[in-house]
Amino acid sequence: MALKSKNKVLDNFAMSGMTDIVFLLLIFFMLTSTLIAPNALKMLLPSRGQVTIQAESRIPTVTIHSSSRITVDGRTVSLQELGMVLEARLQGTADPTIKVVTSPAVSVGDAVKIMNIAAKRDYTVVLKQL
Repeated sequence: MALKSKNKVLDNFAMSGMTDIVFLLLIFFMLTSTLIAPNALKMLLPSRGQVTIQAESRIPTVTIHSSSRITVDGRTVSLQELGMVLEARLQGTADPTIKVVTSPAVSVGDAVKIMNIAAKRDYTVVLKQL
Protein backbone atom coordinates (compact mmCIF):
# COMPACT_ATOMS: atom_id res chain seq x y z
CA MET A 1 0.00 0.00 0.00
CA ALA A 2 1.69 3.18 -1.18
CA LEU A 3 0.59 6.39 0.48
CA LYS A 4 1.41 9.54 -1.40
CA SER A 5 1.54 12.98 0.16
CA LYS A 6 -0.46 15.70 -1.49
CA ASN A 7 2.01 18.39 -0.35
CA LYS A 8 5.18 18.47 -2.37
CA VAL A 9 8.42 19.85 -0.92
CA LEU A 10 9.93 22.51 -3.14
CA ASP A 11 13.70 22.47 -3.42
CA ASN A 12 14.13 26.04 -4.72
CA PHE A 13 14.45 29.18 -2.61
CA ALA A 14 13.33 32.70 -3.59
CA MET A 15 16.12 35.20 -2.89
CA SER A 16 14.22 38.29 -4.01
CA GLY A 17 13.02 39.10 -0.49
CA MET A 18 16.54 38.82 0.95
CA THR A 19 18.06 41.07 -1.72
CA ASP A 20 15.41 43.71 -1.03
CA ILE A 21 16.30 43.69 2.68
CA VAL A 22 20.04 43.89 1.93
CA PHE A 23 19.58 46.86 -0.39
CA LEU A 24 17.38 48.67 2.12
CA LEU A 25 19.97 48.15 4.86
CA LEU A 26 22.71 49.34 2.55
CA ILE A 27 20.81 52.54 1.74
CA PHE A 28 20.03 53.08 5.43
CA PHE A 29 23.68 52.80 6.49
CA MET A 30 24.86 55.00 3.62
CA LEU A 31 22.43 57.75 4.61
CA THR A 32 23.13 57.60 8.33
CA SER A 33 26.91 57.54 7.90
CA THR A 34 26.81 60.88 6.07
CA LEU A 35 24.97 62.49 8.99
CA ILE A 36 27.76 61.77 11.48
CA ALA A 37 29.78 64.92 12.13
CA PRO A 38 33.38 64.32 13.18
CA ASN A 39 34.30 65.76 16.55
CA ALA A 40 37.83 66.89 15.79
CA LEU A 41 40.08 69.91 16.05
CA LYS A 42 41.48 71.84 13.11
CA MET A 43 45.16 70.92 13.18
CA LEU A 44 48.00 71.31 10.73
CA LEU A 45 50.90 68.95 11.18
CA PRO A 46 53.99 70.38 9.47
CA SER A 47 56.13 68.18 7.29
CA ARG A 48 59.89 68.51 6.97
CA GLY A 49 59.86 70.17 3.56
CA GLN A 50 56.82 72.38 4.08
CA VAL A 51 57.19 76.03 3.15
CA THR A 52 55.56 78.50 5.53
CA ILE A 53 53.18 80.95 3.92
CA GLN A 54 52.36 83.22 6.83
CA ALA A 55 54.96 85.32 8.52
CA GLU A 56 56.18 83.39 11.56
CA SER A 57 56.37 86.55 13.65
CA ARG A 58 52.58 86.98 13.59
CA ILE A 59 51.85 83.44 14.80
CA PRO A 60 52.08 83.13 18.59
CA THR A 61 54.05 80.14 19.83
CA VAL A 62 52.58 78.34 22.85
CA THR A 63 55.24 76.14 24.45
CA ILE A 64 54.37 73.45 26.97
CA HIS A 65 57.32 72.54 29.16
CA SER A 66 57.73 69.22 30.98
CA SER A 67 56.74 70.75 34.32
CA SER A 68 53.31 71.78 32.86
CA ARG A 69 54.56 75.36 32.58
CA ILE A 70 53.03 77.24 29.64
CA THR A 71 54.75 80.08 27.81
CA VAL A 72 53.47 82.27 24.99
CA ASP A 73 56.39 83.69 23.00
CA GLY A 74 58.68 83.28 26.02
CA ARG A 75 56.28 84.82 28.55
CA THR A 76 54.96 82.47 31.25
CA VAL A 77 51.16 82.42 31.54
CA SER A 78 48.67 80.31 33.47
CA LEU A 79 46.13 78.07 31.79
CA GLN A 80 43.27 80.35 32.90
CA GLU A 81 44.74 83.47 31.28
CA LEU A 82 45.98 81.73 28.13
CA GLY A 83 42.74 82.38 26.23
CA MET A 84 42.79 86.09 26.99
CA VAL A 85 46.48 86.39 26.02
CA LEU A 86 45.85 84.63 22.71
CA GLU A 87 42.78 86.77 21.98
CA ALA A 88 44.79 89.94 22.56
CA ARG A 89 47.64 88.65 20.40
CA LEU A 90 45.42 87.50 17.51
CA GLN A 91 42.95 90.38 17.51
CA GLY A 92 42.19 91.51 13.96
CA THR A 93 43.78 88.47 12.31
CA ALA A 94 41.77 87.02 9.43
CA ASP A 95 42.82 83.37 9.97
CA PRO A 96 43.94 83.06 13.60
CA THR A 97 46.62 80.40 13.94
CA ILE A 98 48.71 79.33 16.92
CA LYS A 99 51.72 77.05 17.07
CA VAL A 100 51.83 74.58 19.97
CA VAL A 101 55.31 73.24 20.75
CA THR A 102 55.69 70.32 23.16
CA SER A 103 58.46 68.06 24.34
CA PRO A 104 58.13 64.25 24.49
CA ALA A 105 57.92 64.44 28.31
CA VAL A 106 54.71 66.51 28.21
CA SER A 107 51.51 64.59 28.90
CA VAL A 108 48.85 64.45 26.23
CA GLY A 109 46.32 65.93 28.66
CA ASP A 110 48.27 69.21 28.89
CA ALA A 111 48.39 69.52 25.10
CA VAL A 112 44.68 68.73 24.80
CA LYS A 113 43.78 71.46 27.29
CA ILE A 114 45.53 74.04 25.11
CA MET A 115 43.98 72.64 21.93
CA ASN A 116 40.52 72.84 23.56
CA ILE A 117 41.11 76.52 24.35
CA ALA A 118 42.04 77.05 20.69
CA ALA A 119 39.01 75.07 19.48
CA LYS A 120 36.59 77.18 21.56
CA ARG A 121 37.94 80.30 19.86
CA ASP A 122 38.08 78.65 16.39
CA TYR A 123 41.86 78.94 16.04
CA THR A 124 43.89 76.77 13.71
CA VAL A 125 46.51 74.77 15.62
CA VAL A 126 49.92 73.82 14.27
CA LEU A 127 51.38 71.12 16.48
CA LYS A 128 55.14 70.64 16.74
CA GLN A 129 57.20 68.37 18.95
CA LEU A 130 60.74 69.17 20.01
